[in-house]
Amino acid sequence: MNQDEHMVTQQDVAKRAGVSRSVVSYVLNNGPRNVSEETRQRVMAAIQELGYRPNKHAQRLKQGSDAVKNTIGIVTGGHSYNMLNRPYYNLVLAGLFDSAYQHNQHIRFFSFFEALKDPVFFNKNIHRDEISSLILLLPTMITSTPGHEKILDTMIERIDNIVCLEDSIKGLPAVIFDRAAAAHMAVEHLITLGHRRIAFLAIEDQRVQGYRQALLEHNLPYDETLIRVLSDFEPARSAYQQTLELLASGKTPTAIFSANDEAGIAAIAALHDRGLRVPDDVAVASIDDIELASMIRPALTTVNVPKRRMGTYAIQFLISQREILAPRAASMMLPVDLIIRNSCGAGLRTNI
Repeated sequence: MNQDEHMVTQQDVAKRAGVSRSVVSYVLNNGPRNVSEETRQRVMAAIQELGYRPNKHAQRLKQGSDAVKNTIGIVTGGHSYNMLNRPYYNLVLAGLFDSAYQHNQHIRFFSFFEALKDPVFFNKNIHRDEISSLILLLPTMITSTPGHEKILDTMIERIDNIVCLEDSIKGLPAVIFDRAAAAHMAVEHLITLGHRRIAFLAIEDQRVQGYRQALLEHNLPYDETLIRVLSDFEPARSAYQQTLELLASGKTPTAIFSANDEAGIAAIAALHDRGLRVPDDVAVASIDDIELASMIRPALTTVNVPKRRMGTYAIQFLISQREILAPRAASMMLPVDLIIRNSCGAGLRTNI
């Protein structure tokens, strides 16, 4: 782009799109007059090409970079059912917002990545005159969606200080927990309790590596019929159905390891509905340690992930990077620990 983004006006957009300035205004404000879809698309294309940003931000531009020094944007991959309905991510977000408040940081916006496909919204928010830093949640869901690469690359060009949560993409630093170690920890515990047929309600990431490694270390076979991949959209409902199908297959495991607590709780429900006792007939262990894990009966054995601290460290990471002005930092790995409760049957075994 050859023009200065700060100087682009609605008249410039109108000229590029071959329409009047009033038509540009109708598109930006969704009225008051209707605009044909073909015209609207021309206007939106011109907005994207020119990097137009609404004039209501002119005052902030005049104030300079100090006005946005402590301002952060949050962008997440996926959709609301991936995050806002999930207890795990609610705690991560709570850590982000609490820490931002404590450190006098202003969260300018929280948005799903799909919204950034609108060039008006993108240019309005993803700009160094609006935010100094950016947090990416569920980043692999961003890169796995076709058409997002170009938007993501532009975002990285515009904003220097970016941190990802849970995964690193595009070489960006991240605050993560060791999924492989967490899975290994849970499966190792089940094996120690004497279990040899351990099913896995799986998410296809590093947790699979941890599961396989624990089996390998104890010379146990990796049986693909015991692996059931969960749906990204409805993990609990998917886990319930997958557990029922696992039981119907005639290969009932002695233990089930689930990729997260929602799946573990759903597995306990499915086992109960089929007349099986937990942990007497089938033991269950998982990862996350959400609040409900300690409240169901039997209480769920799980690997604790420091969810609030993940959000807290992300804010502290951004502040540190902004003030030090150092080259892009390495990722931060948070520790996990096993929380032994009743669902694994530890109290019923003598060979711990």
